[in-house]
Amino acid sequence: MNGSLIKRRESIIVSTIETLNAVGLQNLSTKLIAQREGVSEGTLFRHFKNKTAIMQAVVDQFSQYDDAIVETCGRKKFSPIESIRYFYNAYAEYYQNYPEITVVVQAYDSLMCDAELSEKVSNIIKKRAAFIIKTIKNGQEQGLIKSDIDPILLENILTGGSKEICLRWRMSQFGFSIKEKTSAMVQEILNGF
Repeated sequence: MNGSLIKRRESIIVSTIETLNAVGLQNLSTKLIAQREGVSEGTLFRHFKNKTAIMQAVVDQFSQYDDAIVETCGRKKFSPIESIRYFYNAYAEYYQNYPEITVVVQAYDSLMCDAELSEKVSNIIKKRAAFIIKTIKNGQEQGLIKSDIDPILLENILTGGSKEICLRWRMSQFGFSIKEKTSAMVQEILNGF
């Protein structure tokens, strides 16, 4: 693909995220995406087979930093506690800098209803959870996290808290620092365990 085709493809992904953020998943259509992009629906279909293919690209965009976050934790030799903090704070910073992308987090349930998107979304969720669970177990082995807490439960608490902060941030029309709230939440939870 030449540069202009790649740029158009990326531009369509960004327009889809913006449209999804404005109208929600249930109202998203290729017509609305094309309008926001300022092109015909035919142009969309030269780059993507269908709306599901566009949404797959959106989900890929959403998860683009997953591997980099995990690699950073290893490369910097973070302790388990530092890794957990970094993991949640890195996503909060990503969201703070790109608020529209948070619509994907809030659409997980609906995305799971699409057979072609379900596996992709499920794999993202499982991969993120597996990293945190493994990190919690390492923290328990090192005596940094209480050994009597179920690592899966602690990951659920951390991830659930992070998602709830994200939802409330969106509801407040991004009226507070998601980075600060997430950092404080992670710290309080880790202090308790």
